[in-house]
Amino acid sequence: MTINKYKDFGMDNKRLIHNYNLVLKDFYDESKKSSMKSIYWQRYNLHKFNIENLSNFRSDNGLSSGLDDQKNPLTFELFADLINDTSEEYVLSNLSKNNIGNSEFLVRYKNYYVDYNKLIHLHWFYEIKNKILDSKNIRNICEIGGGFGSFAELFIRNYNTKLLSIDLPEAGLLTSYYLKENFPNKKFFLYDDYKEKGVLTYEDFNTNDIIILPPTLNIDEKIKIDLFINSRSMQEMNKESIQFYFEFIHKFIKNDGYFLNINRYEKTSSFEGLKISDYPYDEKWETVISKSSFKQKFNHFILCKRCIEKDNQNIKEELIKIKDLGNPYYGKYVNYVPKNIKFRQNVKKILKKIFGKKILNYFGKIFTSIGEKLNNVN
Repeated sequence: MTINKYKDFGMDNKRLIHNYNLVLKDFYDESKKSSMKSIYWQRYNLHKFNIENLSNFRSDNGLSSGLDDQKNPLTFELFADLINDTSEEYVLSNLSKNNIGNSEFLVRYKNYYVDYNKLIHLHWFYEIKNKILDSKNIRNICEIGGGFGSFAELFIRNYNTKLLSIDLPEAGLLTSYYLKENFPNKKFFLYDDYKEKGVLTYEDFNTNDIIILPPTLNIDEKIKIDLFINSRSMQEMNKESIQFYFEFIHKFIKNDGYFLNINRYEKTSSFEGLKISDYPYDEKWETVISKSSFKQKFNHFILCKRCIEKDNQNIKEELIKIKDLGNPYYGKYVNYVPKNIKFRQNVKKILKKIFGKKILNYFGKIFTSIGEKLNNVN
């Protein structure tokens, strides 16, 4: 089988699955790369990444489980607060009429599909839109650990922004599918393209619209990024991986580029108790926005600008402030991955056969809700 066997199919799902299998083998062959898959994301090992599951990736307990908040309650208060902060026209113009991934949790509103996950993304995007996108020349973004591409979609749709998506092979597959369903006419650059040269060249970067690759890629040093984004994924990583990505950002960001970082004040999914205030920023950053995230007070939303002038470099002082802001949340969020997860999956299959899917899901939602409330008890 040659690397390019499926390229004649364009962005056919067969090519996407072939790319996934190709990058899976290469990425996890090296110990350093495999260590970037934290304990929290070992759950990926239980999924079957095939064409049928790909087209239904947002179904209940589907491939995107853990990558979005679609199961979180979609309340009238959330929707009303978003519209009050923005406008109904803005919200509707950024919602989809298609249920890509066949989610069972989307709500229909005026012929559009709405879920909690998208509404949070829309508020983030609105803040970035007003602060820099409408006034600065942001031609490209690099999203690190972007889930399945829901947030990046907003940049592409509204500003025709070039995207470099860097993520684990499993998430990269979902991003490829989701974005090609949204933007069938865009020019994609996938891992089979990358394998031809073993490097993301400056020319390939400029001539493609959406580039989806795994971490530790070789990249032409002439490539410079206008805006880096990490939203709620560094909090799942170990310290080594976070250090790796910060070094990557420091190396490839433009002199006046931006970095949007939205992560928990502290999360212990990787068993290290990582705090956003301890992330390894170098000194060359100026704070543009720094505050608790919309409707998620346990997350901090910080937008920084790359800054060469020492008089404006204030990131170290800001991280001290963020550390103090996080005091109410330290030690409050523990999300361990159970060692007996395979056993739990087998038990779930047996219970599903006995009681049926609907009854099992009903009780599952009740216990999940109770667990989340207990986690947030002070």
